[in-house]
Amino acid sequence: MFEILKDNYMVVVKGDTAMFDITLDNYTFTEGDRVYFTVKKRIKDSQYVIQRVVDVFEENTARVYLTTEDTNIESGIYIYDIQVSLTNGVVDTIVLPSKFEILEGVTCD
Repeated sequence: MFEILKDNYMVVVKGDTAMFDITLDNYTFTEGDRVYFTVKKRIKDSQYVIQRVVDVFEENTARVYLTTEDTNIESGIYIYDIQVSLTNGVVDTIVLPSKFEILEGVTCD
C-alpha cells in the first residue's frame, strides 16, 4: 500500500513497492535534467535512508520507483523532499520537506 495524503504526506507499508510521477508546469524535461527524491530519518542528518535520482523521462514525466529494499526499513516517520536540477541552471525544491511514513504490515511475504 502506498498513498500520498494531504500536505504531501507519503505512507507506505514496510517492504511494499511504490511508484509516483513528477511533472513540471511550463517546462519540458531534457537530457541532463535530474529529479532527486531523498528520504532522511531527520532533516539535519547527513546520510539519507532512500535516494532515487531520475534522469530518464517519458512523456515529460519523471517516474520514481521505490523497491522492496527501499521500503524495508525501520517503521516510523521520516522526512523527504523532491528537488530538480535542470540543464538551464535552475535548482528547485519542488516538494518542501514533508513526512514519509513506513507502516508495519501484517502480511510479510
